[in-house]
Amino acid sequence: MIHILKIIAIITAITYSLQLVNSQSDLLVFGGLAVVGASLYFFIIELKEIFTFLKSKL
Repeated sequence: MIHILKIIAIITAITYSLQLVNSQSDLLVFGGLAVVGASLYFFIIELKEIFTFLKSKL
């Protein structure tokens, strides 16, 4: 359950940071890209934890 909540939080963060990427200020664009990059990093870590959890259950 906690994995699903973390993935929903990551998707929400990416969704709102894409609005920053769409702005006209360079600082907001780079800030939005940084949030997207960090969110993707945490998403990959979370997927790795899910696969490890599933492997241990098999």
